[in-house]
Amino acid sequence: MMKKVLLFSLLFISSISSAASSATYEKLHHAKSATPTAILEKVENKYKSEAVIVEFELEFEKGKTTYEVTLYQANRKRFIELLLDKDGHLIELEYEAPELDEQDEIAAADIMQKKGYTMQLLVAKLNDSSEHYLIEAQLEQDMGITYMVATFVNERGRHKKAIDLTTGKNLPLLRWGN
Repeated sequence: MMKKVLLFSLLFISSISSAASSATYEKLHHAKSATPTAILEKVENKYKSEAVIVEFELEFEKGKTTYEVTLYQANRKRFIELLLDKDGHLIELEYEAPELDEQDEIAAADIMQKKGYTMQLLVAKLNDSSEHYLIEAQLEQDMGITYMVATFVNERGRHKKAIDLTTGKNLPLLRWGN
């Protein structure tokens, strides 16, 4: 009996996740506003001489599409946090000093800058289809590997891909959750 309850619970959670991914894809596919990749490019082009994007995230809140973008500005040793509307217009801007647990993002931003990488270049390298939409990208460091992980959505659901910042090669992902 317990196995059936557990199996039903897992199927239910999986179907909710799949429905959310499908709704996200449909919303992006039929949107009349800029694509997430276009917003990423707009932000990166504006800040390219002064900061590196360390996190990019699409959000749907209260029926509105917004983007949260975090950049690291090395020369001022601070993060710039942007909240943008669906067209990439600024809603909110904050500056924050790095906290102790954010040293991985700073190290990754340093590699990005030294290698001349941009997040849009790495996302383009990972995105092999025009029918995929970027919903999140983030610089990470784990087990001695510094990488960017990006989450895409298509008609079949969400999937993640990663690229090693040191080598520039795609990382094999054994199992990534949503």
